[in-house]
Amino acid sequence: MRRRGSKTILATLIVATLAASAAQVNAQQHESWPLVGALPFANSVIGDEHVALNPLTSGVPELLLIELSRNPAIRTVEPQRLRRVLTSQKLDGQGRLDDEAASHVGRILGAQWVIRGAFTGDGHGTIRIAAYMVDVATGQVEHTANAEGKQANLASLIGQISEHLGHDMHLADLPKDGKRARELTQKASYQTTLMFARAIEARDSGRVQQAITMLQQLVADSPEYEPAQHELTRLHSDRGR
Repeated sequence: MRRRGSKTILATLIVATLAASAAQVNAQQHESWPLVGALPFANSVIGDEHVALNPLTSGVPELLLIELSRNPAIRTVEPQRLRRVLTSQKLDGQGRLDDEAASHVGRILGAQWVIRGAFTGDGHGTIRIAAYMVDVATGQVEHTANAEGKQANLASLIGQISEHLGHDMHLADLPKDGKRARELTQKASYQTTLMFARAIEARDSGRVQQAITMLQQLVADSPEYEPAQHELTRLHSDRGR
């Protein structure tokens, strides 16, 4: 009986050791995955729509990171970390940052890639979004993505850019549930996408309670809209720390 008990203990120890080793390997592998950040986008809209579309300065990069983060082989910079760096470095929060500034921010964050970009409109319901992925090590733009179409299709346009960048980074295809969530997000209405952007703008301006209220309304009106659910959970978690 004593020998059998010793064998059982030994087997348990071996299993535990293997499990710990596997967890350590997974953690090391996760740390090796590329870290991507996204800076505020420049609002290049001229005319009456400039103010109305200004929330996209914060909303577009946020949605791009949400889309890219669906891929399990990539990590994204937490919004709080990015805001702290922009504030500490006294850098423009309205998206007017060049490649050198993007690279500088990326080095502080420990990121391999930083996305910057801009959007503009023609005053007749058409919007154009341009994204540039800067290689932090070289300070050069490595990948670009553009999308143009009706404002009504804003969510789809942002999705097109994220898919383009993911393809250029040679990311694997999303699992089935990730594809489904992406499709639902890209079908969101213009009003839903802009309301989410307004909530992110409020968050980035320090109006956290207003952001929470707006996100709660979004979730109530569009319970299938994952970005609102995701951000609401994060804000509640941050407040609980």
